[in-house]
Amino acid sequence: MKFPVRALCVGLLSAIATINPATAADDCKDPMTQYDMNRCSAKDAGREDALLNKNYKELTGKVDAKEKARIKTVQLAWIKFRDLQCNYEADRYEGGSMQPLVHSSCVYALTKQRNKDLVEMIKEVSH
Repeated sequence: MKFPVRALCVGLLSAIATINPATAADDCKDPMTQYDMNRCSAKDAGREDALLNKNYKELTGKVDAKEKARIKTVQLAWIKFRDLQCNYEADRYEGGSMQPLVHSSCVYALTKQRNKDLVEMIKEVSH
């Protein structure tokens, strides 16, 4: 009895694997399923986080060692705040399919704002 179930699972996995990756990427324009919403939100958060790293490196590259150490302390504290805040917000949905969406949406929003702050700091030290 196990063999037919295993064969069915392999068949389903093969069908899933043949989904066009371009179509999956387009789902983020108008995600319809919870899975797609979670995936797209995580993707958005990841892009903002990559930009955060870029902005942080640019900022710390424009200041002396003492200022760089101060910025690092602030940034590490901010990351801890962001992570605690987003965990808190997502924990309300613990075990539910919305939990990843709530978490990554929070990470996206807070990181986007932090990027704006870092860009302003870059402008200040560039003058």
